[in-house]
Amino acid sequence: MKTRRASALYLAADIGGTNARFALAEGSGESGFALSHVQRFRNEDFEDLRDAAMAFLESCGGVRPQRACFAIAAPIAPGKMRLTNATWKLDPGSLAGELGLNGLIAVNDFAAQARGAPLCPPDHVAVLNEGEAVPDAPVAVLGPGTGLGLGLLAPRPGGYGVIATEGGHAGFAPRTAEEVAVGDYIAREHGFVSWERILSGRGLVNIHRALCAIEGRVWPGARPEEITAGALADPASLEGRVVMLFCACLGAYAGDVSVITGARGGTWLAGGILPRIRPLLEASAFEARRVRRGPMTRYVEAIPVRLILSDEAALLGAAALAETGGL
Repeated sequence: MKTRRASALYLAADIGGTNARFALAEGSGESGFALSHVQRFRNEDFEDLRDAAMAFLESCGGVRPQRACFAIAAPIAPGKMRLTNATWKLDPGSLAGELGLNGLIAVNDFAAQARGAPLCPPDHVAVLNEGEAVPDAPVAVLGPGTGLGLGLLAPRPGGYGVIATEGGHAGFAPRTAEEVAVGDYIAREHGFVSWERILSGRGLVNIHRALCAIEGRVWPGARPEEITAGALADPASLEGRVVMLFCACLGAYAGDVSVITGARGGTWLAGGILPRIRPLLEASAFEARRVRRGPMTRYVEAIPVRLILSDEAALLGAAALAETGGL
């Protein structure tokens, strides 16, 4: 009788500026991954990343993964890297040895988010446009959070390759008089206006400040979460208008990404903001602005659009990248 071969076990981590999330992942990119022992630590509770990772492994009761991937909110470079939290550094080779791993790779956090998108369980995903994906075409994964991330997935046997981009820093292209006025306000302060200046947590604040200035109001110092809460409570409020403009611009950006990259395999929306404002996103001009592009309208209309509702995508993506050893 044949014995069942045990699945590989990976350490997946999603390291942000405030929190670090860890999980054990069992499975493969082809069959899917099951996450266990998922834990979130506050970075300020640990002197360095090694201590946090050690604490996590100690909590797993002696279970030891073979390889790891750490998705970090920082530029990826050879050797030692400084994380967004300036008190933490990461040297993958050194840390792998200290944790008893056969290997550890570091990737940008949105690269992991992008790779994890198609691995999300169906009940963690909302369909915004059913569409019909073109087999073997690229897939775009984009999302506003602290910044604006954009990654491309290139299909290959057994999974996807990830192409990291800096697409959030492309130039903002306003399409209405109100958007022109908002862009002009931001330009007076920052000069170049990127999409990220509009489509991010700070972007919500930028839009709110701009509309207050344009309408002669005193800006109340609202934070991104206060703006979205106000919009959900009263969509007709100034905060509601901020979020509606935000969603319309997101649709325009998503459509631009589709035609620039040829991502007819689908568009995935990720990041921490969108699941919280899902009712407003679905009621907004997002879809109309995404597809309204003259002779390319039918091209974009056919592209499926999915919204990731859970925060597991980055951990699933880290597990898949640990399996393959890189992007």
